[in-house]
Amino acid sequence: MNLLSRLWFATPLARRLMLVLMLALLCASGMLVGGALWISGTALQVEHESSARRLAGLFEASLQSAMLRRDLSGLAEILVQLGGLPGVQFAALLNPAGEVRFASRDADQGSLHPEWVRDLCLTAGCMVSPPRLDTLDAGKAGLLRIAYPIRNQPRCGGCHGAVDTHPVNGVLVVEFVPPSEGSGAAQLQRLLPLGLAALCLLALAIWWVVRREVLTPVGTLAGVAGRLADGDLSARVGSLSGGELGRLGDEVDAMTRRLGEMLDQAGQQGAFLQGLVDAAPDPMVVIGDDYRIVLANRAYSELVQLPLDAIRGERCHRIGRQLDEPCPVTLVTCPLAELRARPDALRTVMSFKRPDGSPVSVEIHAAPLVGPDGRRLVVEAIRSLDDQVRFSQEQRLSAVGLLANGVAHEIHNPLASIRLALQSSLRGLRDGSMGAAEVTEYLELVDAEIDRCVLITQRLMTLSHPPGPTRPVLVGAAIDDMVALLAEEARSARVKVNLDLQPADARVRGDEAEMRQVALNLLQNAFHAMPDGGLLDIRLRREGDFHHLTVRDSGVGIPVEEQPLIFMPFFSRRADGRRGSGLGLAICKAILERHGGRISVESQAGQGSTFHVFLACADGENP
Repeated sequence: MNLLSRLWFATPLARRLMLVLMLALLCASGMLVGGALWISGTALQVEHESSARRLAGLFEASLQSAMLRRDLSGLAEILVQLGGLPGVQFAALLNPAGEVRFASRDADQGSLHPEWVRDLCLTAGCMVSPPRLDTLDAGKAGLLRIAYPIRNQPRCGGCHGAVDTHPVNGVLVVEFVPPSEGSGAAQLQRLLPLGLAALCLLALAIWWVVRREVLTPVGTLAGVAGRLADGDLSARVGSLSGGELGRLGDEVDAMTRRLGEMLDQAGQQGAFLQGLVDAAPDPMVVIGDDYRIVLANRAYSELVQLPLDAIRGERCHRIGRQLDEPCPVTLVTCPLAELRARPDALRTVMSFKRPDGSPVSVEIHAAPLVGPDGRRLVVEAIRSLDDQVRFSQEQRLSAVGLLANGVAHEIHNPLASIRLALQSSLRGLRDGSMGAAEVTEYLELVDAEIDRCVLITQRLMTLSHPPGPTRPVLVGAAIDDMVALLAEEARSARVKVNLDLQPADARVRGDEAEMRQVALNLLQNAFHAMPDGGLLDIRLRREGDFHHLTVRDSGVGIPVEEQPLIFMPFFSRRADGRRGSGLGLAICKAILERHGGRISVESQAGQGSTFHVFLACADGENP
């Protein structure tokens, strides 16, 4: 049994073919048996009908001869002799109405049997019906009854009338037992086992040919295909039987060799491409249209703090932002979504989130690309903005440059006063009209105005200093200085500033220049939010281990959907219609978080904005 299983049913294909072959054999056997039985029955029926017709035809001539001679006793004798023949049970001659005129049994003489002649056309106006053969239920043997119309003839017209009006002289009815087995049917039934045996031999021959020419080569091909699927490119089909499967095996071997060569070339190209992108100093990533990362370099791996093997094939929003779904396009500029609508290179900024939860702001330059297989790809060159925000000296100097107009006005007034005092003193000394007391008064005025100019320049110099080590900072003094520097800008913008700073000696951990930078950015943003003037309230209170600074303006407010974006680099929406750098709030956030603080915003469109700044206290430390 095990040997048969290995030989015949080792594979699913062999089992299916054997099942199909067995079903076909069963169907063919059934059709053969059914056909044999049908042919046997039909042949027997035809043989019975033929025998009955010959028997009835044989006696028709005798009956007609007796009728012509009007030999009624001879007619009766013929029927008695007919009824006594082997196998004949009964014979009778009926008139067209079904009355028995003569019978082989005296008891049936004169009886009526219209059912024997029913459905036979025996009257004028129709063609005489052919003989009718009926099968009777009479035990195991069975009986056949033939109703044989005896046609009228012109020579019989004297007794039976004209042929047109009386087409039938009578009906001969004979009941007999049919032969139990016809010779043709018996021979057919004897041939049935031989036919079944021939079918079995044919099925075995077909199976042997199919197994040798199909199953064995297909099994070899399947084994090689499985090894190829497992990565074994050394698998070969080798020599198979001739024909199409043999040629298929040769083609598979040739394809496998070409595939190995192509994979080697692809591996070399992939290694070269990976080395090329790894040589780039900035993070680079190639993303497919399905958001999956196709290629990334080592700098990108360092940026997101994940190994390259864990990056390739993953979705970009999962790696860069720790999201299970793509970034919402209403809140974030997704390069893939943007490049689907317009195939032009673009630049955007985004906040990445590393696996440890730490955020990193990046600037992305993205461009479309069509891969060698026709796929739509997006190439992204990424630059971290943390260093730019952390070392923002250039932006700080740029912000100082924005103060030039107000500072110039602040310094111009003291200089003008100094010039007038000096000119008046010179004239008085030349013409002797001014005494020492008046000259002293003018010099004191000059000295006061010079102190004012020195204070302004010191504030600017303090703001422009590069960041130093963390130390206690008098936050109230820093805010006062920035309000003073922006006094002219506040007057020009028709903004009234209210200060409520308590305690006055509040100290926070940080860098003095950076704290002034935070105050400067918040104040300037508030001025920009009130293009038609307004009120700016600045309040400082102690809350636990933090000093809580609130900067509330009565400006245009910030829409809810833009509030998550305002702390991202390069995002700018100024109410005065001008284009800002978009770095001010991003720098504030980076400075505060670096020194243990934080910043948030509350706002509604048209109802102003309130920025909440929490600064870590520096109690017990000398500023």
